[in-house]
Amino acid sequence: MPIAAFCAVLLSSLVVALVSGRGNARDDAKDFFVASGKFGGFLVFFLSAGESYSVGSILGFPAGVIANGTSFAVWFLGYIVLAYPVAYFLSPALWTMGRRYDAVTVADLFGAHFGHRGLELVVAISSILFLIPMGVMQFTGFLVAFHGLGWPIPPSAAVCGAAVLTFAYVIVSGIRAPAYVSIIKDILLLAAIVVVGAVSLRAIGHLPPQARHAPAVLSTPLSPRQMRFDISTILLQAVGFCLVPQAFAFNFTSRSARIVRRTQIIMPLYLVMFPFLIAVASFAIQSRVAAGTPNEVFVAVAGALLPGALSGIVIAAVTLAALVVSAAACLTIGALVSRNLLHGLSDGRQRQGARIVIAVYLLCSVAGTQFAGGVMTTLNTMLYLGVPQLLPCVICMLGRVAVPPPFLAAGIVAGDVTAMSLYWAGIAVGGVNVGWVGLLANGLVVFAGKGFAWLHSRGTVRIPGIALPEHEGGIRPE
Repeated sequence: MPIAAFCAVLLSSLVVALVSGRGNARDDAKDFFVASGKFGGFLVFFLSAGESYSVGSILGFPAGVIANGTSFAVWFLGYIVLAYPVAYFLSPALWTMGRRYDAVTVADLFGAHFGHRGLELVVAISSILFLIPMGVMQFTGFLVAFHGLGWPIPPSAAVCGAAVLTFAYVIVSGIRAPAYVSIIKDILLLAAIVVVGAVSLRAIGHLPPQARHAPAVLSTPLSPRQMRFDISTILLQAVGFCLVPQAFAFNFTSRSARIVRRTQIIMPLYLVMFPFLIAVASFAIQSRVAAGTPNEVFVAVAGALLPGALSGIVIAAVTLAALVVSAAACLTIGALVSRNLLHGLSDGRQRQGARIVIAVYLLCSVAGTQFAGGVMTTLNTMLYLGVPQLLPCVICMLGRVAVPPPFLAAGIVAGDVTAMSLYWAGIAVGGVNVGWVGLLANGLVVFAGKGFAWLHSRGTVRIPGIALPEHEGGIRPE
């Protein structure tokens, strides 16, 4: 029964993906990547939510609570709660600028606004590099869920099957398929989390009296150092949440800035899942139901407490979460390569090139699952160290601050290198998230560029390759 329910859900999602493109008159690259900017509020909402709450949230959140306790829950919930007010103001503004330049990717937007090919390349390359772990994380989560199904299929064959299904989603109708499949995924996923959390709460009440107490990992107070890290991480990732490459693409699918803003108003409804996920983590700690890695907690609890068919549906919902996010990452990377790295391709070649890139990306993601270990949030951390480095570009664009584009590009590189070097070296800077150190290095480079631009405008210093007057938000190259 679990296997039958699992297969039924995945087959239904494939049917939805196949029919999602029917009735669409256009068949060009822009429609493939961002649906020609014609999505209404319903699809924009489900597409954005489908990306926001991935397998990293479903499996990674209870895993992180078990591994790190209160500190993890504070920053994870904190940055998501803060991200929506930030996105309420920022996302519509980015949509407006994207529509002005007919942008499809984040690199399109900055490259067109600042009129600089080098900046476009830097944004495209950095976005691709930080998106690469996304596919690995999703397929790693899929394998965790699939293991709970008990199906005697080798993991390598299972993850290859998941990659084929993801490819089928996007190859037929582009971004429309993940958007429509997200409707099924979100309904099933929210229902699954509520049900598993509710039965976990009920099961805690039936544990032996000696086991019914707050686990120490959940009740340990935060130290001042942990508080500094949590607060700095919340602030950094609240901004980064709005600047991930997929977020730009999702915004560009919308018909209007008003739709983008309204979507942010109702997105916090999804936070209802987290109290139930905490209940799952608490039950797992007290009952020791999950003897494997922390990532297996949610699926293990579902398998232990739910009847066969329901556990199959839960695993299918987790699988859809992985596949939808992977599909969105595929399309984003495909667009960045075919439009920005391979500049000047015709419409048909953009779509053809994107399909090849998507296939290669899925193969790399499948191979990467062989080396991914530990708590999945480590991979997520890499993304949120890199994407906030776009913030100075956003400030200069929206604030119409004139900075030579080469300095903006150099700032992104400096911020990425600084943050990642400190992270992998394990160097703590007063307990503050090292992403802020990278952003400081980034800001210093941009500030220096602003100073040179001011001197250039007064004739004191001549910057080779830069011509005045200014245009909106930057200085065009000669």
